[in-house]
Amino acid sequence: MIARPHDLLLLAGGGPWEATLPDWARASLAACPWAVVRRGPRPPGLIPIGVRGPSRAQRHAALVPSLAVIRRVPPEALRPHPRLTHRAATLSAVARVLDGVAVWGPTGGVGFELATGHPATHAGSDLDVLIRTPYRWDQAEATRLAEAFATLPGRVDCQLETPRGGVNLVEWSRTSGLVMVRTPHGPQLVTDPWDPA
Repeated sequence: MIARPHDLLLLAGGGPWEATLPDWARASLAACPWAVVRRGPRPPGLIPIGVRGPSRAQRHAALVPSLAVIRRVPPEALRPHPRLTHRAATLSAVARVLDGVAVWGPTGGVGFELATGHPATHAGSDLDVLIRTPYRWDQAEATRLAEAFATLPGRVDCQLETPRGGVNLVEWSRTSGLVMVRTPHGPQLVTDPWDPA
């Protein structure tokens, strides 16, 4: 199974890997057995994940055996989701901007809530969006999208997923030199996020 950053994973409980988790993370997975794939090194047979707790400060990085994954839900599978969230109006507006233009989907709390049905957002929550960009996006296109998102109801935080890693849409639209890319080995400053180096 190929699990990519921001994919949500439904996990089987009771595995020995859970013994290394803090008590709150085990309790959180018992209540809602979902985790998000994070960027990080991937030892054979293991997937780097993040476990969400009830508070924003409770996030835990772990490795889960790929055999413990029951189901994988990528962000783009959550676009036509009927379940309402506090950001339903913003999600619909983003769909009007991006549908037919790019492969995209919600991530963060909104994506987690849509995939799991478990409350993870509030009225002030941002809408995090991922756009798959396997091929180079010029900055004019990034600027057009950033300006469109700035007019929507609610704040949209958009990340471009490039061959090198994740790049913030607004940062890419404004940069004239180095841009920060989130990679499995940490953040890197590069001139071209589409150069796999």
